Amino acid sequence: MKTTLLTLTASALCASGLLAATEPTTAMEAIKLLPKSEAKKIARIEAREGTPAPERWYVIAFDEKSESGVREYAVAGGEIVATRAVSQFAEALKPADVIGGDAVRIDSDRAARLAQQYALANNATVASLNYELKRDGEGAAPLWTVTCLDEAGKELGRVVVTAGKGNVVSHEGFAVEPGAPVVKEKVKTQASATVGAEPGSETLERETAVRRSDDGERKGFFGRVGNTLKKAFTGKEPGSR
Repeated sequence: MKTTLLTLTASALCASGLLAATEPTTAMEAIKLLPKSEAKKIARIEAREGTPAPERWYVIAFDEKSESGVREYAVAGGEIVATRAVSQFAEALKPADVIGGDAVRIDSDRAARLAQQYALANNATVASLNYELKRDGEGAAPLWTVTCLDEAGKELGRVVVTAGKGNVVSHEGFAVEPGAPVVKEKVKTQASATVGAEPGSETLERETAVRRSDDGERKGFFGRVGNTLKKAFTGKEPGSR
């Protein structure tokens, strides 16, 4: 019930434009609150329990003046609410870890939408999302990892997306890809004897769907109360109570 209320409330506020005016809902909106000099030093971005937008973003930058190289900014409610030289997400940073805000061309909402599509294609009901942006190794491309969780906090699957072009690198836990073709198979059945039909005279065509259409592909993930979003995060069909 709590998840349902959070999802519907956030969606309603986004639709009215109120939420966007008061707090950042995406990672790039959070980045804009940092000083420009610090945005160039971003090495990692984290958020937990988004439904789909998280309450707080953690933007971690490289700080050459810090012994660990870590400077974390916590963003919530449209402002930086904390800054510290330690982070639960990174013990130490070095210059090679720096991504920089300009390298993040795919925002968190788009990465989340892709994860939502994979969850729907695999009939998974998502209660919340965890976000992580970083690069693995010097010279590696920065990657978004969006982890889908159920109501108990158990991982359903995770989708890894490039932060530059939005290409899906992997989709662990989600075997079926969105947009996979619908497989048609013909099944022969024996007609009912009560209507005098010969056995095997009727052939029924059955479609086995291995994918689901996604309205979210045509509607904004944030800013609209969509049927697809409701089903993905509540497991209920539109109009159900």
